[in-house]
Amino acid sequence: MVSLVLILLLALVAVRPANGFRRSVHTAAATTDPRPPPWRHHVFLSHRGPDGRHTFTDHLDSALRRKRINVFRDDHDLPRGENVTEAISRAIEESMLSIVVLSGGYASSEYCLDELVKIMNCRKENGHRVFPVFYKVSPDEDVADPSSSGVYKADLDRHKRRHSYERVASWIHALRSISQISGWVIHDHT
Repeated sequence: MVSLVLILLLALVAVRPANGFRRSVHTAAATTDPRPPPWRHHVFLSHRGPDGRHTFTDHLDSALRRKRINVFRDDHDLPRGENVTEAISRAIEESMLSIVVLSGGYASSEYCLDELVKIMNCRKENGHRVFPVFYKVSPDEDVADPSSSGVYKADLDRHKRRHSYERVASWIHALRSISQISGWVIHDHT
């Protein structure tokens, strides 16, 4: 676990621009002010609470915060009184990178799947960095083909009965896309 945290910290340093945690904005307003606005968060941590709470996700979050890495985690950092969907979407956009902890129950949560779609859209459109952690799931068997086999099949079948074809298709596409990103597979933590 400690080695994963060290690797993630090194990845953060590797993608950190020389001028600190800042991003460039290509808008008319940006041309009048050459300084890009700072990132609000270094890391957006996407996870399904019950699967990683008090285990891997908590340890990862604590280790990053000890290193003074600004982590946005919805169960800790979501502003009270705000629309959850809008606040999470904004937090993803305002984060330098995302760490997605894909656990056995990840696909059971519509919120997690919506987060993943947003993260993968930001990756495609803005070059948002994404670091997947496959926590007790296989990127090939469970995540790459989630609607026909693996631990996510039952959850996606249930979602197909409750949600539009387009919404479920976007979730499946996001899962397939993240399965193609090199990440960490963790099976031995309880």
